[in-house]
Amino acid sequence: MAFLDNLYLGNSVPDWLIFFCVVLASVLAGKIVTWITKKFVRAMASKTKTKADDLVVDLLEGPVLFTIFIAALYFGQRLLVMSEGVTDIYSKIVMVLFLINIAWYLMRLINGTMIHYIKPMTAKTETDLDDHLLPIIRKLVNFVIVAIVAIMVIDKLGFNVGSLLAGLGIGGLAFALAAQDLVGNLFGGIAILLDKPFKLGDRIKVSGVDGYVREIGLRTTRIETFDGTIIVVPNSTMVDSMTENVSAEKERRMVFTIGVEYDTPVAKLEKGKELIIKNIKAVKGLNHKDYAVQFVEFADSSLNIRVQYWITKAGLDNYWDVQDALNLGIKRDFEKAKIEMAFPTQTVHVKK
Repeated sequence: MAFLDNLYLGNSVPDWLIFFCVVLASVLAGKIVTWITKKFVRAMASKTKTKADDLVVDLLEGPVLFTIFIAALYFGQRLLVMSEGVTDIYSKIVMVLFLINIAWYLMRLINGTMIHYIKPMTAKTETDLDDHLLPIIRKLVNFVIVAIVAIMVIDKLGFNVGSLLAGLGIGGLAFALAAQDLVGNLFGGIAILLDKPFKLGDRIKVSGVDGYVREIGLRTTRIETFDGTIIVVPNSTMVDSMTENVSAEKERRMVFTIGVEYDTPVAKLEKGKELIIKNIKAVKGLNHKDYAVQFVEFADSSLNIRVQYWITKAGLDNYWDVQDALNLGIKRDFEKAKIEMAFPTQTVHVKK
């Protein structure tokens, strides 16, 4: 048939069909290898004590399919007749894909090593600094690998890497000026990791945000509020603002005033103080030794009793329940003792 005998880009239709069949067969073979790895090899690796086989499985999943595809492109080139110019372009494309695949392997190897070997080691240390630094180091290493491979790819494509880097150096000042906030946030993240004003899971208050620290990055800190939303705060803001670490407090001091009516006898006033102390000692989560209950003021419309007590670390986990138990107990006992709490009143004396 004339159609089969005609040459297209220097090759016949059967030559092209063989080439594409080789490429498709490589993709199919890669899919089969990936399926076997996920279905059987990973399951067997998870049952062994060593982490080396888990690392090998991480390397095989994904990159191996790409490797087989690149190999098919490389050997498939020999099945076709190409001009010198087309061969040069084709070879450059295969080389670029090969470099990308090498970068993929390196990133998998480094990330797998950190996950299977370094992360378990950091979990055993007393400090949590290494736990924060590990994901940051992973990102930095991946960035370096990508940057190096990108430079190699640019070089393979025939561009002058030296002049390109020189141009980047000239534009470095403009970039630095534009990236002041980024640099400030990076240094802020490093300062947080080194000074450790808070750690993951701590409840903090900063710039009007109250919640729990869920992630500390080089650029931002993520805080989960009580509504369940995530607030992303730049690290420069974290460093420049006053940050209150609520979780770091050992006890929380509470002060309030109870006003009773002016016609309350002294005996009942003293009885009220005793009842308040009794409730402080009875409620779990309060410091039963450190408190102060004092009659402190003849106010405009009440006799004021100042109450000071401390909520313990354990009590802070149930802050509102502790408050509720104490307030209800005081109110209940005051009602039984018929001690009337005051509210703003005004007495008018008419002179006749």
